Amino acid sequence: MRRRWLAIATLSVLLSGCESYGDLTSDAFEPGSALQSQFTLDSARCAATAEDARNYKLAGIVGTHTDRHEIFNRALTACMKANGYVRRDWSPDIPSPYKIDPMPG
Repeated sequence: MRRRWLAIATLSVLLSGCESYGDLTSDAFEPGSALQSQFTLDSARCAATAEDARNYKLAGIVGTHTDRHEIFNRALTACMKANGYVRRDWSPDIPSPYKIDPMPG
């Protein structure tokens, strides 16, 4: 019974990680001292640049759903950092679902 519960819990964690993975938005970045209008404009430009990067890379065209998100997120992050914005640290204490041992000792 305990193994069944552990398998269900592990599967739930893995699936919830997959469900929550997606494209970053401007919420993932600190606006700092920028005016809201400037931040909104910069984030919209960066999102368009990231979408272009995803559409022109082969992995973005034929890759997995995760590949497409990773291409977009890397491009968006690079663009926002180039404009002087810093990525917010959302949850540093939450472990990666891929580093969970499904059969602990």
